[in-house]
Amino acid sequence: MTPSAHLMMSWLCGASTLTTKRERILITVAGLTPDLDGAGLLIDWLSGTTRYYQQWHHIYGHNLLFAIGIATCAGLLARTRRGCVWLLSFIAIHLHLFTDLIGSKGPDGYQWPIQYFYPFNNTGFTWQGQWALNAWQNQLIWLLLVLLCIGYIKRKDISFFELFGDKLDSAARALCTRFLSRYTKQ
Repeated sequence: MTPSAHLMMSWLCGASTLTTKRERILITVAGLTPDLDGAGLLIDWLSGTTRYYQQWHHIYGHNLLFAIGIATCAGLLARTRRGCVWLLSFIAIHLHLFTDLIGSKGPDGYQWPIQYFYPFNNTGFTWQGQWALNAWQNQLIWLLLVLLCIGYIKRKDISFFELFGDKLDSAARALCTRFLSRYTKQ
């Protein structure tokens, strides 16, 4: 699944329940953190000789222990409804893992295994029906996520752009509102 899909999916986890921006951002960031283990890509690009991305991605950040740790951090950083933030962060991380499991096959056909019980067990889980990262299923899921996010702008006047600052959030909501008022019946 693409980072933008992970972002929208994670934000929707918090937007569905929480009314505070801080808690929604904590859950969204938690849902994105599994891909921190992809930082090896930058190191590989800079060095030109390492293969950290191939060695680390879907291992260090894509497991149960990491999910518990990140959800706990999110819960502790929350100012209100800490238990709810912990649970929704845990769910957002698992949605990330699940969508990677079902739709992250590489262009060469390689299926990224999810080492869910790492470091206790190095068994990698894959699903034989896994579709490619650019497959129509992922594109359809991405489109549905965009439509759900637009629905939140229309109904609750909030958007995932709140992660990037008030000015960008206001501009995105205004643009969406103008578009919706122009092309839909009120």
